[in-house]
Amino acid sequence: MIATPLRAIALAASLFLAGCLGPGTPEEQLVAIEEAMTEKLPFTSQQKTDLDAAIAAGRAALEGGKKDVATAEFDKALAIVKKAEDAALYNKAD
Repeated sequence: MIATPLRAIALAASLFLAGCLGPGTPEEQLVAIEEAMTEKLPFTSQQKTDLDAAIAAGRAALEGGKKDVATAEFDKALAIVKKAEDAALYNKAD
């Protein structure tokens, strides 16, 4: 009985730390996104479309030297990846 709440606390702590210690530069963000894309995550068609658009916009901004715009676009992409990771974790728990 006590193992389930402890698992939830451990998961919440690791997700919190991952968010705090996530990638800092746009280049690091892009690497993190590409690594996450190698996993089989359950993206909806809308999430996949939004993810592709955010990655394309982020790469274009990065190539244009607009790191702040690239960071914002990659943040959007990472948020979509995070939702898909959460859905995969939830589905795995069932």
